[in-house]
Amino acid sequence: MNGIRRGLILLGLTVAVIIGASVPASATYSEAVAVKTTISTTTVAAPANVVGKLTCGRPATMSATWALSGSPRVSGYVVSVYFSDGFVQTAQLGPTATSWSQTIDPYYVTAYSIKYTLTTQTAYGWSKESAQSVAFQC
Repeated sequence: MNGIRRGLILLGLTVAVIIGASVPASATYSEAVAVKTTISTTTVAAPANVVGKLTCGRPATMSATWALSGSPRVSGYVVSVYFSDGFVQTAQLGPTATSWSQTIDPYYVTAYSIKYTLTTQTAYGWSKESAQSVAFQC
């Protein structure tokens, strides 16, 4: 008697599993969530009031002054000297620098004119270059 009962229970469970597996699943979701995202961007300001200068003599002196950039997290400045033959000379300066000067052989500033730019560099990898100065030549 126990054997027949167990057989019927096993048969009933097997049929239930087969029927349950053949019925397609159904689920609906009705929750909606609205999220407002805000992305704020900043702009990097080039140094202001860039003033280039060239003092002719032996040796000649190239120099520039500027006002600090108002951008956050300035990590430094790069002075670029553009020679009229296409050569570009650069100098890396610290975040609080407001002037730069360097001597140069008079031949190079007699044979070629030069222009200056200043580039603000930031700790987050952005930079901004100023407009070129007027041309100087001895």
